[in-house]
Amino acid sequence: MKKVMKLALSFLVVGTICVRMSCSSFAEARKEPSVYLGWIPVQIISQGEPLVLDMRRFGVWGEDVDLRLDGAEGVSAKYDKSSRSLILTLEEGISGLIHGRILLEREKRVIGGGELTLSVVPKKRHEFIFDEKNTKGVRPQRVLAVGTFNGWNQSAHPLERGEDGIWRREVWLEPGEYKYKFVVDGEFISDPDNPLQTSDSFANSILKIEGQQEGTPPYIYPHELRKGEAIVKVVPGNSEINTIVAVAQHSNGATARLKVDRVGDEARVLIRGVPKESWIRVIVDDKEGRVSNTVRFPAGELKTWQWQDGVIYYAFTDRFFNGNTENDYRCDHPDLLPPANFHNGDLEGITKKIREGYFDRLGVNVLWLAPLNENPRGAFQSFKPPHRWYTGYHGYWPVSERRVEPRIGGEEALRRLVHVAHDRGIKVIADLVLKHVHEDHPWWKNHRDWFGTLELPDGRRNLRLWDEHPFTTWFEPFLPAFDFNKKEPVEALIENSIWWLEEFDLDGFRLDAVKHIQHDFWWRFRTAIRERVESKRKSPLYFVGETFMDRRGIMSFVGPNMLDAQFDFPLYDTIMEVFATEKATFRDLENSLRSSELIYGKETLMSALLGNHDKSRFMAFADGDLPDPEESDEEEVGWKKPPKMDHLDRYYRLKLGMSFLMTIDGVPMIYYGDEIGMTGAGDPDNRRMMRFGEELSEQEKQVQEHWSRVARIRHAHPALRYGHRRVVHLEDETYSYVRAYFQDRVLVAFNRKLSPATLTLDVAPEFSDGDYEELISGKTVKVENGKMVLEIPPQTSYIVGKR
Repeated sequence: MKKVMKLALSFLVVGTICVRMSCSSFAEARKEPSVYLGWIPVQIISQGEPLVLDMRRFGVWGEDVDLRLDGAEGVSAKYDKSSRSLILTLEEGISGLIHGRILLEREKRVIGGGELTLSVVPKKRHEFIFDEKNTKGVRPQRVLAVGTFNGWNQSAHPLERGEDGIWRREVWLEPGEYKYKFVVDGEFISDPDNPLQTSDSFANSILKIEGQQEGTPPYIYPHELRKGEAIVKVVPGNSEINTIVAVAQHSNGATARLKVDRVGDEARVLIRGVPKESWIRVIVDDKEGRVSNTVRFPAGELKTWQWQDGVIYYAFTDRFFNGNTENDYRCDHPDLLPPANFHNGDLEGITKKIREGYFDRLGVNVLWLAPLNENPRGAFQSFKPPHRWYTGYHGYWPVSERRVEPRIGGEEALRRLVHVAHDRGIKVIADLVLKHVHEDHPWWKNHRDWFGTLELPDGRRNLRLWDEHPFTTWFEPFLPAFDFNKKEPVEALIENSIWWLEEFDLDGFRLDAVKHIQHDFWWRFRTAIRERVESKRKSPLYFVGETFMDRRGIMSFVGPNMLDAQFDFPLYDTIMEVFATEKATFRDLENSLRSSELIYGKETLMSALLGNHDKSRFMAFADGDLPDPEESDEEEVGWKKPPKMDHLDRYYRLKLGMSFLMTIDGVPMIYYGDEIGMTGAGDPDNRRMMRFGEELSEQEKQVQEHWSRVARIRHAHPALRYGHRRVVHLEDETYSYVRAYFQDRVLVAFNRKLSPATLTLDVAPEFSDGDYEELISGKTVKVENGKMVLEIPPQTSYIVGKR
């Protein structure tokens, strides 16, 4: 039985917080520009697993913060001043929604605050156990548990060794099925004591956590905006609705709970007086503690750009298109091989493709450019065996803080590109390297004290020790890493970032190596940019990061006072297994997507992807070239036997992946060349020169046309960008969900089988009876008595709605 609780939290702020205010009403928020507490997404909490909220993610980073907790039955909370973290734990037996308010006080006066909604998700304790007897007498130095439960992250769950030689790690997991392995001193091995394994070549161990919450939870979707109220449809599951929590989120970060009237199957949210640019978030639970999906929608017509409407394209500059041969350059070095040399794509080449309408036809409205700083012209040897030579063609080795690489066109070419893009309604974000510089950079020459040391106290070199020393490790001996504990480099990097945004009118950054830069840098970075740049812009900026961690780790860098989003690599891993290799099922995909939706929250604009410049190409896996049974290093596969397309029928796998990517929440990203199904193994083979027009095969043209169609469908249907998502069919090889947003309705369905599939789908109440269209093929689809019957051809996706 659900316990009913009241949660009241407050902070006593003694020091000065030099940022803007978010407080208990929108009127108050405009009076005191001294405190900022931004939107906090619905937070997932479970018994036995404390919820740790770094409040600096949301804006609280002043000194001497105290927590005062008023009675909250079944909830305990404490505030860690050193880490600025709010730590919440639950007693057993708690379920459903918990809502409260964080209050900020100074000198016994409330100066700000924000709404906090907790969703209790049942989890169970599981202990991973590894007996070192399985290592044939060799005592391991390190044992890790990795799998679908943590995005295969090798830093999230290390095991601890007992005196008996047994390694253990306790983890709280939601009920469901997980694939996993142990990593023993760097070697991936299946669990020797678990007979349950996958039948594919990966031989992953299988863990089943029983105890799925019984019954059907309620679900909700936005229905109508009326004068002074927003109507949300409420569909109960197996129990009556208990609580409806509606929160208004203002553009300046302020939040306030809204009154809700329940009339039949409608939740009528009173929004009179709420500014139209605000957002409304609604979530419900039932009397058995089951929690609905979260819906979020604007209080009125939005007049500014929203990043939910974006589709990102990474135009990897050197490998995209050569628009000016006068700035061509090749490095002359006897040991440098062509894939690691300059290919002479440039900014003018990208500008030419903008003018030709290439990105318009693709449905792309956000361009991500490779790092813009000048890079060295010579070749440098990697410390990683077999010690190959590389150039800075990619842009990630800056030798100047404010000079645009002349080889790609320089400052004027960048200004022209941004101007032409903006004229066509295309945003431009640039890759920003903050972790390190190249040894030829003047900062390394003139400010050695800004950087860490390469040598560790034990005599080792601190090179690529991603997990052991994540914040201090160097990528290469010639790439000195900053010491982010020092004031001077932090200030210099922030000032330089602001300069790039303002000087070239950029719309945001893709941020490199986020997890290798301390958290406190990121909230200082975002605070400065919010106050000095974003406050002057009509449209919000977008900061998306690269972090290879589990979802919780990814989210530790995301918030209104840190990054807007990161690339969803845990979901990417599942996408590859489901669509590229077909080693996982649609059940795995739904579990992974659901985890992303729960942990990230509706406010977070994560970017889903099918590939990027650090990963082997999708089609290399789909075509069977990877994984290579004789060579585990994918980079070496690219050097020794670069993949080529042999099974042309496998392009359907990429088309299915594209349909999925373009019908889920977030800001989808496509890596150049993936729109034509380019293949390639590890870096730099995954960075081949782009091809266009008559250089493409008929199959590649068909892939490109499919991407263009599903991108156009996404832009035409707000339900795919903003709407509620409900699964209406889920089997291993077939999968379908509906999305609803006010009057827009879309159904998405997949058939991965080699034979046709007939699906009878219950699409009411979202879909009313009548005729609809399969938007990819143009076929007519009927809904009768709330049922939709689809005859889906083999290896095909359908998207059904009104054109």
